[in-house]
Amino acid sequence: MPLVADSRSDPKRSLSWIHVLVAALGVLVLFGSCVYNAKHDSVSWDESQHLYSGWLSWERGDFGYNPEVPPLLKMWDAIPLLRRTIAAPAYTGDDFKKEGFVLGQRFLAANGIDRTLIPARMMACGLTLLLAVLVFCCANEMFGADAALFALLLFCFDPNFTAHGGFVTTDVGASLTMLAAIYAFYRYVERPSASRMVIAGFAVALTMTAKFTGVFIVPLLCVIAVVDGRGLRRERKAGSATAMQMATALAAAFAIGVGWIWAIYHFRFAARPAGLALNPANDVYLRRLEPPVSRGAILTASHFHLLPEAYIYGLADTKISSGSLPSYFFGRTYAGAPHLYFPMALLIKSTLPFLLLLGMTIVFAFRRSWRRRREIAFLTIPPGFLFLLCSSSSLGIGYRHLLPILPPLYILIGGCAAFLVSERPKLAYVFGALLLWQAVTTEAARPGLLAYANEAWGGPAKTHLYLSDSNVDWGQQLKYVKQYLGGHDSQPCYFAYFGQGPVDFRDYGVRCHVLPTGSALWTGQPVMRFGDNPFVSGTLLISDGVVAGADIPGKRNPYARFAAVKPVAVVDRGVYVYQGRFDLSKAAALEYVHAAEEAAAQHDDDLARRDADAAIQLDGDDPEAHAILGDMLAARGNTVAATREYGAALASPELDRTFQKELITQLRLKVKH
Repeated sequence: MPLVADSRSDPKRSLSWIHVLVAALGVLVLFGSCVYNAKHDSVSWDESQHLYSGWLSWERGDFGYNPEVPPLLKMWDAIPLLRRTIAAPAYTGDDFKKEGFVLGQRFLAANGIDRTLIPARMMACGLTLLLAVLVFCCANEMFGADAALFALLLFCFDPNFTAHGGFVTTDVGASLTMLAAIYAFYRYVERPSASRMVIAGFAVALTMTAKFTGVFIVPLLCVIAVVDGRGLRRERKAGSATAMQMATALAAAFAIGVGWIWAIYHFRFAARPAGLALNPANDVYLRRLEPPVSRGAILTASHFHLLPEAYIYGLADTKISSGSLPSYFFGRTYAGAPHLYFPMALLIKSTLPFLLLLGMTIVFAFRRSWRRRREIAFLTIPPGFLFLLCSSSSLGIGYRHLLPILPPLYILIGGCAAFLVSERPKLAYVFGALLLWQAVTTEAARPGLLAYANEAWGGPAKTHLYLSDSNVDWGQQLKYVKQYLGGHDSQPCYFAYFGQGPVDFRDYGVRCHVLPTGSALWTGQPVMRFGDNPFVSGTLLISDGVVAGADIPGKRNPYARFAAVKPVAVVDRGVYVYQGRFDLSKAAALEYVHAAEEAAAQHDDDLARRDADAAIQLDGDDPEAHAILGDMLAARGNTVAATREYGAALASPELDRTFQKELITQLRLKVKH
């Protein structure tokens, strides 16, 4: 039976000057907010290496420096650098992850941080603006002008997009390309043509090279096509694409996408130009992939050069590295993310107006009176799949990974609201109040918008109780830290900074002693030498990510005890300030353990033993120090003393059975022998 159009199923898409004016004002407010954050936030964890990677992709065709994400968005953000003479730091030859952060910091320091970063952030702000425009256009075509305006304004006052919209990262850009692919395929299905097929194919291609979750776009569109085809058999919407036309368009989109992947990687299999190699090597790294089926598939793709090497390497890395990062969740650190991580992050960091409207929309989406089966399928299947994908992942470092699900949901919410108002006009006041609430909750969260949490969870001041990392502290507070220290008698000061490695806080003029942190020691940043005196007096600053254990997780975190100490101030929601005299014995021991490990790697047994002894003097329970000392004693043939040290390491209350499994296995083997 043909679908009969009525005022509710065939909305008016013509835009009045009021629609256009209010929409333009909303977009300008969003863009201005993103620009403000771009200028006032210091460089976050991933930005330096992403930006340098984009420049290397343009200038040297090097796609193996930072293969963790595809090059498209990085290259977009790096466009302003192409007009400049850039000082390029020399390659280190380290593991690609370490080299990425080390060279990223050197790259920004050598070329001027703000002079280099802010123009790139303006490019990122441009993507956020384009996403807002796309939300409006898509909602208008699907549901009409009123729905489009409501969806746009909700989006423009979303605190998470405002916080992330000016960063040189991939989350907002991936949200843009994902929505573009959904919208382009929707327009093709509505009225198929060769031009619309090509546009859909190009949108799919952009999605596949924006972020590695983009590889799912074609399967997602296939599911939508199947659902839509079944609906068409019942409703027979005139002029829509047939099953054969949709299959043809999807095949063309896949072909265009694969061709574009090869094009953006210069039609070259090798990830790096001549003279440079991936570290670890491609075959070695791919064999770390689990389970065996995935490993076999990815090795086959590499062997037959089905895709560029860097793309295959990055795809594998998304799985290999996901379980290597700790996640902080409701006061505990986990090796990987609990399955409730993203459901709870959605409830905590989404605004209450959005959650209420989403719940309402889910209820009405399945009512037969709202005849929008096609639109509902297009706007719910991709977000639903991506949400399940994130929730099943072991990577739990930020709500930002959920950003691509939000624009389609805002469009769907706008459509549902417009439908309900068409039935009951007085509901417009309710939706207006929810929109005002959305704007107020976002503005009330400033400054420190990155740490947003809704009112039900205590607001952004309480986010750190439940989540950490890029949910609260991405290392973006250094300009505010400098401002704070400039207004206080803060010398001497000591800083355990979460981002020390991807950035050196001294590059921002923060003149504090560098306390040992996991990222600083890993990247080789120089840290203060305690000697045999672990006490410090003055102002102590510690990032939330350091306190929470996103830097050093579990029992080994020497700064965890500060979670129970009330700070005298909190800078930009993410840096805690303490004043007084502090015993940092466990932190001081880190410095010596790291030095002992380096000495052992250089086969300097005497120095390794001295450093391990110094660490034990500072922290008698440090299991790594006891293990290193045991190795040095065993190398000298003193097996009795070595076994005693291994036993002390195994009995240590600081030995973490979640995060030091490999060490525990090694110690048990050494004790047996």
